[in-house]
Amino acid sequence: MTDLNDFAARYIAMWNEPDTELRRKAIGELFAPDAAHYTPAQEVHGHDELQERVTTAYEKWVKPGVFAFRVVPNANGHHDSVRFNWEMYRVADGSTDSRGFDFMTLNEQGLIVTDYQFVD
Repeated sequence: MTDLNDFAARYIAMWNEPDTELRRKAIGELFAPDAAHYTPAQEVHGHDELQERVTTAYEKWVKPGVFAFRVVPNANGHHDSVRFNWEMYRVADGSTDSRGFDFMTLNEQGLIVTDYQFVD
């Protein structure tokens, strides 16, 4: 993988995607089939659980039109890992509501194997 900021942007776009089938496609393009996603409050495994996780976040935060997510273009990585920051912002004025970062390990194909999400 050569452009980690592009990778991070595609990942964040998945969380903002309104179309269920396009979200599912993005999960397939970003995550290994047996991938794990961890937050302080939950743990999900595999594409089906990831689809539910991303859809739930979309329905709660993005669909009502109050918030959306954006990537901070600071992705970096080494040894099959990548990290980057993101923000949840208010759509009305662009102000940042919360920040966080994801740390991921990738397989040989550049697909996410583990995704650890932190909210600052």
